[in-house]
Amino acid sequence: MAASIKQYLRKWSMMINGQPFIDSRDGHQLRCVFDIEVSPQNSFVRAEIQLYNLSKATAISQRSDIAFSAGYVDNFDILFSGTITNVMKSRRGPDVITHLFCRGGTSKTRGIMTRGSYMANAHVLDVLNDAAKAWPLALVVDKSQFDDKDVFPAGWTADPDIPTTLENLKAMFNFSWKEERGALVITRINKERTTPVFDVNQHTGMVGMPELIGIGDGIGVEVTCRINPAITTSDRINVQSEYTTYQTSNLHVGEMAGDASASGEYNVFSIHYMGDSHGDVWDMRMLGFRAGSEEPLPINVSGSLVWGSLVSPEFRAKVREIAARQSLDPNWYMAVMAFETGGAFKSYTRNPRSSATGLIQFIESTARGMGTSTRALSNMSEIEQLDWVEKYFDQYKNRIRDIDDMYMAVFWPAAISKPSDFVLIDREIQPNTYNANSELDKNQDGKITKGEAAERVRRSFIDGQAHTA
Repeated sequence: MAASIKQYLRKWSMMINGQPFIDSRDGHQLRCVFDIEVSPQNSFVRAEIQLYNLSKATAISQRSDIAFSAGYVDNFDILFSGTITNVMKSRRGPDVITHLFCRGGTSKTRGIMTRGSYMANAHVLDVLNDAAKAWPLALVVDKSQFDDKDVFPAGWTADPDIPTTLENLKAMFNFSWKEERGALVITRINKERTTPVFDVNQHTGMVGMPELIGIGDGIGVEVTCRINPAITTSDRINVQSEYTTYQTSNLHVGEMAGDASASGEYNVFSIHYMGDSHGDVWDMRMLGFRAGSEEPLPINVSGSLVWGSLVSPEFRAKVREIAARQSLDPNWYMAVMAFETGGAFKSYTRNPRSSATGLIQFIESTARGMGTSTRALSNMSEIEQLDWVEKYFDQYKNRIRDIDDMYMAVFWPAAISKPSDFVLIDREIQPNTYNANSELDKNQDGKITKGEAAERVRRSFIDGQAHTA
């Protein structure tokens, strides 16, 4: 068969518990629709696989291990390996569809961190190696992204639970992790990579035009192409396109650094595989960011607000109105207020250690400077207090670029618009302030940076995705 024909012939197969369930020779006879999402924001890969008109005698059980492969005759490999969490059936016209809902990782019992303590100046890569061995998984990491600063100056104690350890390290050293295709994959989206580069253009299967995205001070791209199993989220892509579309929502707010063209090299951040063996779609959509860009927060495409289910429709409507007037993201308001009130969103929430009160924890001196008092604020309804929240942010709205700046307006206004490594508190210079906030010093180097302090409100944003409305 000519090579020019092979590259267009689709191929897929599936294994259950290590045994062939549908092999690549039979795959063309059975209709399969799949949706697989690989993203560090989820840590675990998720997949939904739909199989049409299986025999009634065919049984697929929950907690079974599954490996799904797809591609083309000349480029075929595993896209997903994991565990079936739920099996459901539905009917669409004459077709009976078996839905397999899956998550990355096998059903085998995960190990624990057997080495708990690390001495002073131990390197984070040592801990990552131990975590991968204990899981057990192969470790995929670009070591060039880590240097001699990525250490524990005062030593460190790991949590026995491996995902908890990885989440703690992620907050301390600013990397992303996920379990992908039987490996523990560690990446830093904003660092230069030395991993393979794959060309993405009209000659290699690009579908349509790439979409340019502004993120912080950097540039990102979303691009769709034919499925290429060789590309993973630890790789790089070189996008070449004469024409570009634009995601305009961010372009009104801030300037993008560099050339406003989608062509160029990007670190792959996430991959979304979509396919229908009997339809037109057999694609992968990649999100990539140029080195130097910050990792994006999850994008809420539904228009709902994070933490929105915990407040009234009137509260949500007013937050949107305020955000529109100030050209800020309403989700940033919600994430900050959720953190400051512990998710209560009450006007009378009070910090027992200070005068801080209300939705953004106004202190007495701030309240007086605005022409009110913490007592008056605590007696207001939440809707009424939002007027004072708007008034407070008015003074900073033109300098706020992202959720980190939004939180700095409340916690440390001098750090607004500063880089993430800007030092807020130095133990040698401000010992009392440092001791009161020492839990923020993730790497225990005696300095609390903007990035370290803002991590908690970024986490609030992510946690709020479970309470959208």
